[in-house]
Amino acid sequence: MLMALAIVVLASCCKDPKEKYYQSIPDGLDEMCQRAIDEWKVPGMAVGVVKDGKVVYLKGFGNAVMGDSTREAVPVTPQTKFVLASTSKAFTSALLATVIDDNEEIKWDAPVRNYLPDFKLYDKWANEEFQVRDIMCHRTGFQEYALDDCPFFGFDRDGLVELFGSIQPTYSFRTTYAYNNEMFTVAAQIIEKYTGKCWEDAMAERIYKPLKMDNSTTLKYAYWDDSLFNSGMLAHPHRMYKAEGVNEIEVSERDDREDGWTWLSAVAPAAGIVTTAEDMTHWVMMHLGGGVYEGDTVITAKNHKMLFTPQTITSCSEKSLNTYAQGWTIEQNRHGRYIRHSGLAYGYTTLVGFVPDLNLGFVFLTNNGSTGDPQAGIARDLIDLYYGEKNPTNYNEYWKEYTDDLFKEREPREKPAVDSIAPLANQAYVGEYVLDNVWGPAKVYTRNDTLFFSVKAVNSPLRHKNGNTFVFRVPGAGRFDLTFSAEGNKVKSLTFDINDPVGDFKKVK
Repeated sequence: MLMALAIVVLASCCKDPKEKYYQSIPDGLDEMCQRAIDEWKVPGMAVGVVKDGKVVYLKGFGNAVMGDSTREAVPVTPQTKFVLASTSKAFTSALLATVIDDNEEIKWDAPVRNYLPDFKLYDKWANEEFQVRDIMCHRTGFQEYALDDCPFFGFDRDGLVELFGSIQPTYSFRTTYAYNNEMFTVAAQIIEKYTGKCWEDAMAERIYKPLKMDNSTTLKYAYWDDSLFNSGMLAHPHRMYKAEGVNEIEVSERDDREDGWTWLSAVAPAAGIVTTAEDMTHWVMMHLGGGVYEGDTVITAKNHKMLFTPQTITSCSEKSLNTYAQGWTIEQNRHGRYIRHSGLAYGYTTLVGFVPDLNLGFVFLTNNGSTGDPQAGIARDLIDLYYGEKNPTNYNEYWKEYTDDLFKEREPREKPAVDSIAPLANQAYVGEYVLDNVWGPAKVYTRNDTLFFSVKAVNSPLRHKNGNTFVFRVPGAGRFDLTFSAEGNKVKSLTFDINDPVGDFKKVK
């Protein structure tokens, strides 16, 4: 009997591991990655895969700097630096978890005002009930991407936090998922208060150092480092666009680094990590290890678990349920849990993900700033292969078809008709307008018979649109409608929207 049992146990131990999942890297990953370079015109990509606690794949594809007649191409390597964009959010949540580990008085379910007494939201009830666990899960009540244009108005990181008390929410608190970058600056303020260091330096001390991420930094220390940029050690950012007259994708290097700096530095806790694929494998190993890296606890098990506890439903279908936790999307699908986050900003797209059931994690860093679909397709194909799918879905072709459609030439849209209601005389609009101390005074004045509008860093001519509505331009952000409220010929106030309404600036002079 014992002999028979031993034979059964031995047979089960010797079964082909591919029946459950592959133990090492699946065949064909090189080809899958190269196809993204060839078919999607991705300039460069660095890829790392972690399996069962080991780095099983680490490789660069394409170029960090595209060659031309004036310079040689610089290939991507696992040590090439990329801007992580929104996959930085998980770094801020992990950093906050380490601060909570060290400070028992900070609780995930306690009001933010306990720790930041000056923190304020427009809605009084939400202001009192807004907890630490609400900061980073996109359910504050603002519209999607609310405040994203505000760095171009002249708001720095602290100014964005102040601004939350001035903007009127569109949804009720905790009822609606709406992606927001700027709220991560609130988490940074808690981090800075309890560490005595700026977010950048606290990140280096509490995350990079224990994870031995020796080549990782932040925008503050890397973005304008010409030695990094000129050498190609920091991959150059690119955009993808539809070639004129042909159904092909072309890529060009972005030339708006200054706009990128304005935005990325202001929302750095949401988008400002700069790192390499090699360093990111350490990050993935720590998370697969439950907060432990090389035997050392970086984040306690309790707070590490909290990082992946769903807080907000983002979407659901017959195939999957997606929720958002603390800087991570948690997808429950036919296989099980797929934890991930993507990033896209100013010439870079990234994807970091892991599948706990497979003890599998991966990272894709690219300098193609137009779509994250190539790496999203590779990641899903990779997961299917590790699960031993006999006929895995070809996600690359699925998303390629979608992107081909995205870049097809479209017929020019006719401009909508505008009622030709004449404006008031210029002098009726001229004056000073006040909302609160956060915005400061706004002014409308004339120069050479043209109306101008100024508020904070904005100083733009006003182009008449219709009636008492004009258009002003914010470099880096685009155009905005500005509407005056008037009684007869007397102007009372002005307002404009930044996704959510800012409120009425009352005319005082």
